[in-house]
Amino acid sequence: MRVTKRDFLAIGALALLVALLLVTGIGREKAKMVPVDDRHRPFYEAMAKGASRIETEKGCTTCHNPQAHPLPEKHPPKEQCLICHKLRRL
Repeated sequence: MRVTKRDFLAIGALALLVALLLVTGIGREKAKMVPVDDRHRPFYEAMAKGASRIETEKGCTTCHNPQAHPLPEKHPPKEQCLICHKLRRL
């Protein structure tokens, strides 16, 4: 079987597509990480003990609410904090 110019073009196009997919995926994390401080320590401990994400997130609204610590203006109105905001590995 003979490798033709057309085969090289197809392989090159595929390699370019894979490279583009890898490059565009780099740096996608726009959400901030959950800080490692005394306020957030209970959430880290709960997740380390195996608590569910949904149960752990219920505690976020105790501080992150319009009165105590409002969210930024363009923040999505979701209570699914730990989907975007990741916990650091300790």
